[in-house]
Amino acid sequence: MRPPFFAEYEAIARQVPTAVWQELEGCRLFLTGCTGWFGRNLLETIAHANAQLGTRIEVTVLTRTPERFAHSAPHFADAPWITLHAGDVRDFRFPAGRHSHILHAATSSAHETSAGETGLAKFDTLVGGTRRVLEFATTCGTEYLLFTSSGVAGNPTSGGVMAEDDPGAPLTTDPATALGQGKRAAEFLCSYFGELHGWHTTIARCFSFVGPFMPLDLHYAIGNFIKQALAGHPIIVKGDGSPLRSYLYTGDLVIWLLTMLTRKGSPRIYNVGSDHAISIRDLAHLVRDELAPESEVRILGQAGISVGNPVRNIYVPNIERARRELELADWTDLASAIKRTAAQTAEQEAITNPT
Repeated sequence: MRPPFFAEYEAIARQVPTAVWQELEGCRLFLTGCTGWFGRNLLETIAHANAQLGTRIEVTVLTRTPERFAHSAPHFADAPWITLHAGDVRDFRFPAGRHSHILHAATSSAHETSAGETGLAKFDTLVGGTRRVLEFATTCGTEYLLFTSSGVAGNPTSGGVMAEDDPGAPLTTDPATALGQGKRAAEFLCSYFGELHGWHTTIARCFSFVGPFMPLDLHYAIGNFIKQALAGHPIIVKGDGSPLRSYLYTGDLVIWLLTMLTRKGSPRIYNVGSDHAISIRDLAHLVRDELAPESEVRILGQAGISVGNPVRNIYVPNIERARRELELADWTDLASAIKRTAAQTAEQEAITNPT
C-alpha cells in the first residue's frame, strides 16, 4: 500500500544527511512515545529510507494500543521492519534482542494534556517511564540514546528567548510546572545513566511545531487556526494575540532528531525548534492569508489560560548550538509549513471519508 503524502516523506528522507543514514544502516531502534504525530512523521521517513535507500533499519515501537496505531497507519501493519510492542512506558515488559539505538519520547499525550490530566500523572509518566527505559537500555546493548525533552524544562532569566545553558528553571512551588519538573528530572536520569554506561547521549529540548498528522482540535493555536481556515470559519484568537511563538516544520524536525540520534559524545542538550518569532495575532493572519483569504480574523482579548503549563508570553528557542555544532536549521518557511500541513489534512480526510 502506498503511504499517504508519499512525496513529502521521499523528499525528507533524501534531505537527511547521507552520513546519518549510513550510521543507522542495519541498526535496531527502540522507540517510545512515537505513535503520535512526531513519531508518525519519523516512521514514515524511515519507511521510505528502508524501501528506497536500503537502510535496513529495524524498529520496535512501544505503544499502549497497538491496534489503534495499526488502524491509523495500516501500511505499517505488515511491514517486516517494524514491531509493535504492547506496554506502558512505566512498566513495560522488555522486548527481546539487542537495540543499538533508543529514542525515548514517551510523555503524556496531547489528548491527555488537553483533557486536563493531573500534574502528578504527568510527572510520574516522565520520571518513572524514563527510569524504566533506561533500565531496559542497560540490558539490550544500547550505544545511542536520544531523549526528547521540552522547552518547558527551562525558564529564561531574561524573559526572552531560551538558550540551553540559561540557569533559569520552572518554579518548584507552582503545580502547573509538573511537565517541566518531570522533563528536568528525566534529563538528569538520561545524563546520569549515559555517563555511567558510556552511551552517546543527547537531549532534545523541543519547542513548537507544525506539520502532517498534527491534531488540529486540541490546545495548539496553529492547529486550531488551520482547522478553522479549512472549514471556512472565522479564525479565532482567544487572547490579545501578543504572545510570541515560533514553529519548526515536522519534516525538518525528523532530520534534527535523526541527526541527534547519531551524535557521538557525552550528554548534551540541544534546543529544537525555529528561532523565527511570530506573534499569535500575526500567525492567525498568516494562516488566513495562505489558506482562506476571505475568512475573518477575530481577536477576543481574553485572559491567557494554562493548558498543562504556565502561560508564557515568549516561547522561542535559541538554536545557535544546533546550528553551529550539528549544521541544523529551520529550512522550511512557516507559510510553506502551513500549506503542507493543510494539504496532508485534506489528503487524509479524502482517504478516511472518500466520496
